Formats: sequence, C-alpha cells, structure tokens
Amino acid sequence: MAVVKAAELVGLIANAKKAPRAVLIHGADRSAVYDLCQRVVKKVIESDDETLNVSRLTEAQVTGSPGRIFEEFSSISMFGGNRVIWISAAGDGLAKSIEHVLASETDGNLILIDAEALTKASRLRKLFETHPRAASAALYEESPQELRLRLERLIKSHGLAIDEDALLRLLEFMSFERAVAESETLKLITYCQGQSSISLEDVQAICGDTSDASMDDLVDAVFEGKLNEADRYVMSIGASASAGRGTLSAVLQHIVKLQGMAAQLTQGSTIESVVQAPRFGIFFKRRASISMQLRNWDIEALLNAEEKICDAILQTRQHSDLDEALVSRALLALGRSARLRDARSS
Repeated sequence: MAVVKAAELVGLIANAKKAPRAVLIHGADRSAVYDLCQRVVKKVIESDDETLNVSRLTEAQVTGSPGRIFEEFSSISMFGGNRVIWISAAGDGLAKSIEHVLASETDGNLILIDAEALTKASRLRKLFETHPRAASAALYEESPQELRLRLERLIKSHGLAIDEDALLRLLEFMSFERAVAESETLKLITYCQGQSSISLEDVQAICGDTSDASMDDLVDAVFEGKLNEADRYVMSIGASASAGRGTLSAVLQHIVKLQGMAAQLTQGSTIESVVQAPRFGIFFKRRASISMQLRNWDIEALLNAEEKICDAILQTRQHSDLDEALVSRALLALGRSARLRDARSS
C-alpha cells in the first residue's frame, strides 16, 4: 500500500476494502502527528471516548512482552465496536513484532504507530512503505529555505516588505512547526500594520525577549513540580515568539525525549547512564533535574502528559486569543501532577 498523503489517510481508513492492517504516522511536528493519529482513531472507533476501544502502548512494552502485540491485534472489544492499538514513540526495534502481525492471515484491530521523523534507512519506515497490508504517512518539517520563502510570501501578502537583517533575525527566533511559525509571524505583521516594511527593531520588539527566560528552565520547573518557578517563566516568556503554541511545542518535545529515556529504563538501563547518553544530548547542568524527572514520570504518565499537551495545542489553534490562559492552565496541571508524583516517591 506504500506511502499515503496525510490528507488522504483518514479516507483510506474508512474504506473497508482498502483499509490497511497497520498505519505508521511519523514526522518532526509532534502535535501534527498526534492530531492525525487522533483523527484516525475517531474514524475507526466512531467515538470521542477512547477509554474502552483504544490500547495505548510504547515500543518497549511491545518488544518486552513477546506475543502481546498479536494478542492485542486479535482481541475482541468486550463492549463491541472496532479497536485501535496505538503504539507511541516507536523506532526500528518495533519492526520485527509488526512483521509477524502483517504476515498473519488473521483479521484484527488496526495497529496505529506514531514516531518522530524516520529516515529512508529506517527499517520500520521501509516495512510500512513496502508491505501491501500497511500504510505510511509522513509529516515533514520544512527546511530553513522553505520556511523563509513561506514567511516572505505571508508578509508580502499583507502589503509589507521585510529588511534582510530583520528576516534573518526572525528566522533565528522561529519555530519550525508550521502552525507556530505562521502564528508568530502574523503577530509581527499585526504589530507593523501601517508601516511599509518590517525592521530589525520590530522583530526585536516582538521576538527579542526570548533570551530572558530559558525554555529548558521552564520545562524543568514544570516537570519537577516547581509551580512558582514555572509561573514566573511563563510570565517572562509570555509576549515572545515562543509564546502560546511555541511554548507548548517545546514542552511536547521534552515529553517525547523523556519517553525515549524512560523506555531505556524499562529495558534495564540506569538513570545515570541514560542522562549521560550522547543520543539524548542532556547538558550536564540539567542532568540532576532530568534524573529527578525520570524517577517521578513513568511511561504511562508521560503518555497522559503528551495527550494533555497535544489537546492544549489543538485548543490554541482554535482559540488563538486565549493562548496565554490555555498555556498557563496546561502547564499548571502538569506541574501539579509532578508535585504529587514527587510527594509519593519521597
């Protein structure tokens, strides 16, 4: 069934004769990946309530329990209806388990897999792009040049020009998540209405205060349960280019990284070895904080956190005027959860 365009995937799932047995959705834009996964799930189970007919797993849970994925695939819902087996934070280690399911002649539930951007050399990606019973949809991140051209067109469409040095500075501040980049550029355009062009000073006025507060400090405060510090960082970041969905996107990327690290712990690695592993790129000054977070947040808790942040991102897309309130509420909820987890582990 090979590669499917993201826009066509839900329609394919709805076609009983052509629907694949397993679907892979991968890409660097985690909120977009999650959004598409949610739409697939709703189409399959025909409900907004995932409680009974969706099983959430990680790669480590599947590979650590041989036979579990096939049991989930072939199981029948106790209350009727279609089921989805949703595996998050997947990598090439999952390929062998999925191969067994795809090779079976038994019909079963849909297996939905989400992953970060996978290279062409990825075994998992190759499997889904070549197997007749599987489908793969990729949500690609824009290149710097593509982002530049898109933002230039957006600015020009509003009757403005932008100085070269101002554009270069804007790109330094900009998120590569499409929705965030567009939203923040529109804020800059609104600020510059009545002018003929956007200057470096304009960009600095709207975007230049991001250095006053570290996003790493913010996410660490949230996941350690330090509510006062988290609130202070949110306030200092509030009007910058990292506000709104940009802040939530950074938190989401942190959750994904913690999921990958937590998965290593389930396979027998120590916290010390994981936080020092080059693949995760944890700066040495953050290692104590990340170690604490890994002690308090397990895979299940991180999956729940990912769902809450993705839902908040979707809400900010629908209600951009409520960005600040939605961000504060989402981060406060995570911070409270972190504080409770820390209290239980003490």
